[in-house]
Order: sequence, then structure tokens, then C-alpha cells
Amino acid sequence: MGPLWSTPKRSSRVDNGESSPTDTVILGAGVIGLATAYQLSLAFAEAQQLLHNHVPPRIVVIEPSKHISPGASGQATGGLGDFGFGPETAPLGALSYRLFQEIAARHDGKDEFAFSDQVVYRVTPENFSGTPKPPDDWGPAPPIEQPLTALPSWIKPADGWTVQRLAGPPNGAHLDPASFCKFLFEQCKSLGVRFYFNATATAVQPPDGAPRFSTLSVQGPVGTRWNIRCRSIVIAAGPWSVRVFSRLFPGAKIKLPMNATGSAGNHFRIRTPGWHPDDDKKGSEQVFLNNIIQTGKGLDITSFPGGTLYIGGYGAVPKELPDSADAVEAQPREINAMVNLVKQYTKVPSDQELEILEPGRCYRPLAIPNHPIITKVDWSLLGIHSSTMITTQLKHPGSPSERPALSCPSTIGGIFVNTGHHSDGMTLSLGSGRVMSELLFGLPPSVNISGLGIEMISSPFKSLL
Repeated sequence: MGPLWSTPKRSSRVDNGESSPTDTVILGAGVIGLATAYQLSLAFAEAQQLLHNHVPPRIVVIEPSKHISPGASGQATGGLGDFGFGPETAPLGALSYRLFQEIAARHDGKDEFAFSDQVVYRVTPENFSGTPKPPDDWGPAPPIEQPLTALPSWIKPADGWTVQRLAGPPNGAHLDPASFCKFLFEQCKSLGVRFYFNATATAVQPPDGAPRFSTLSVQGPVGTRWNIRCRSIVIAAGPWSVRVFSRLFPGAKIKLPMNATGSAGNHFRIRTPGWHPDDDKKGSEQVFLNNIIQTGKGLDITSFPGGTLYIGGYGAVPKELPDSADAVEAQPREINAMVNLVKQYTKVPSDQELEILEPGRCYRPLAIPNHPIITKVDWSLLGIHSSTMITTQLKHPGSPSERPALSCPSTIGGIFVNTGHHSDGMTLSLGSGRVMSELLFGLPPSVNISGLGIEMISSPFKSLL
């Protein structure tokens, strides 16, 4: 594949006096926003090497919270794999997993973000007649029956259990989500990406005569305001993406079809019973206990290096999405219920007070139907009116008319959306960033994402507008 850039039709600069032109603004510093900034900055860095006489355009990331990955990204389970996706997402999942393998090999993933193999087990009652969770077709191959002794040493097995191995290397891996987000953050900064925290995009202004943007208005802390001139905007704000889109484009003919109210989950960590440092050599182990939980809730437990277990999968009492990720807190009653299950199914001594580490709750970006939205939004759907505005769109991304002869790199301009990954945001992050960078340059994506466009999955909502 050739270089990921096109010639700009005009130069633009950040209004606060930056020396480099701002090309793209990414709204959201979770793992999807970070991965998009990382992949796009790599493309610009490649262009700078070939066109060393040009100043590379700047990438800016706007985040309303005070730090990166304030939501689900930094609190995820950390499982990775090339399986478990629907047909629309499977090619993206395979691409993303390959990119994880490559970046881990290139940047010492074991030390940088605790990258390791992972084995996934499912526990099911004997003579179980229901629909197992995860289902039999979730893994890369049919489940393999295992003895009870195959379960991790920290699980307290019971009579009447059956065990299935759902996945493992080379198809399954694991990392520490917070460490990986920090790694991407540092990589982005080293590549020249600028971050603004405690900041919110409030309005956009297009120029007359072109389907792209000229100015993004931003409100910072203590009432500060400024404008950033840019060509392209990427909304990667997780479950808040629907609000960001509606705020910037109140007259749009579509809404992002997302449901945040019921997409949250509580979680916490505990010390691994009987852990020894040598245990980390075998990688991560995850056990799904959904099929034996009598309450109808789910539960999965995942080992992390350093002797902790991540407890999740139980869900949360539905509550409206707050204004920011900083306002999301764990639900004590749900945490207590999860603690009781952990005492029942792990080898935590019954007389020992369980030390709860990092309790929390996070909202996952759930699109309807449940698969990501990765697309460039047709300009005519944004509700932006101008007497001289060009509203025609490319029939095929990356056509010669949109990408003139090679010069200073630039994206094609417009509004792009990269959200709706639900519980797969971490494992799909690098692939989503890669294909989004390709869309930004007007190029055909590396894999088929035709089923992840906004018009197809949002059409049932048009009657609500």
C-alpha cells in the first residue's frame, strides 16, 4: 500500500499561534481516540521522511476529562483475540489482533503494557440444556472439554461442573489496558500529537464551497475559549459520541444510534489467592462463570500479572449516562453482590476480609445493532447549509480527483466517526485506528468495513428526528 496522504487544497494554522498547521482534531482520548491519533501520526511521520522540506500537519486530541482513558478504556478486562466477532466486524478484529502482535514485538509489549498469552475457559453445569455463554461458536474453534484440574489454581471447583477451553494462543492474548493507553499516549506525544484536557468542542464552522471544516470552537477550564482551524474532525468519544455529534450538528438528519443507559458494568480487582511470581510465566487466564450463576447475572474473572484478579461481567443497575466519565462511580450494592460470588467461586479464605482494589463502573459505547460505527459521514446529512457549499461526496474513497499529486500531506476533510465498540474497544483499537486513518486520507480501508457505516445502522432512528 502506498503512502497515506493527499495534497491539501489550502493551508491552515491553529489560531493560538502554533507553527504547524492543524489538519485533524480527534474528540476523545480513550483507546479508540489514542489509536486513531497514533495511526494517523505514523502516516504523517512517514510523509515527513519523504517530504522533509514540509512542516507536518498537526493532530490535536480534545478530552473533556483531566487525563487519558477516563472511561472503559482504562478499566477494561484486557483480553485480545482474533475471534468472537460478528460477520461485519470479523475482518477488523483479525487486522487489529495482527497489529497488536506486531506492536508488542516491536516495542517490548511484555514490559511496556504486560502483553502475554491468554487462555479462556468456560464453566458449565453437567447436563446443561440452556444456551451457553459465551456460545460454542464464540472461540476460534469448537470448545474443547477439559478436566476440572485444567482450571486456574485460584478457582474453587465444585462437583457437577464441566469445563471447556474456548481459546488460547496463538489466537488469544492479554494486556494491561491502562498501561497500553499510557503507551499510546507517550507514542503520540513523541510523534507530535498535541493534547488538550478539561476541554470540550462546542461548535464547528465550515468554509463556503468545500465539504470540510475551517474552525472548531473549544471551551477549556475556567471559561477559557479558543478556536482551532482544521480540515477533519473525528468523533471518538465512546458512549458520549452521540452527545458530541448532536451538539456539533444540532440540525443533522441523523443521530448516532447508541444506547448508553444499559451498557455499564461494575468491576474491581482482588489479590490472587496463593499467587507466586512464577505464575505470571504462563500468561493470563480468564474463566467465564455465567452458566453457573443462579441469579441470572454473569461473572468472569481474569488474571493480571503481579498477582491480581479482575472481576467483571456482572453488569450494573441502569443509570443515565452522566456528563463526563469523571462522574461515573461504582455501585456499592452491585459490588457487594459480586464480592459474595467471588468468595463462593475462588479460593479466598472464608475467614479473610477481602481487599477490594480499584472498584469502578464504566459505560461501554453500545451501538444498535451491536457493532462499531467507523465511517465518514456524508456531508449532506450534517444539516449544514451554505449557499455555495459543495455537498457532493466521493463515490469511492481515495479517488484521483480528491487526491492530487503528492505534496504536503493532508486528510481529505470532513466529519468522521469511530465509536460503538462496546466491550471490544481494546481488542479492536489498533485496527479501528488504522482503517480510520485510511478513511481520513480518502483511501480504501485495509479490510472490509462496509457493514460499519452510519447510514445503514441509523436509518430506523430517522423517524425520531
